[in-house]
Amino acid sequence: MIFRKEVYVTRDMDAYNRARNVLEDNGIRYTSKSGPVTNPGRHHGVPFINADAAYEYHLYVPAKEAERAVHVLREMGL
Repeated sequence: MIFRKEVYVTRDMDAYNRARNVLEDNGIRYTSKSGPVTNPGRHHGVPFINADAAYEYHLYVPAKEAERAVHVLREMGL
């Protein structure tokens, strides 16, 4: 994403939601992107892959706010 920096990546949806809430509470605008780690194509799953860990969640913030966002996320233990 142009003029944005990735500040957080996780496969845990609960951690992703906590990180989003922390950014919102601190007035930091963000963009998110999620998708499967594996590309199953037309199949609906891959054997032996834990469905909870099959998706990656990414959070991006404006480049000028990246340092502050990382600091806030680390303070919250994320």
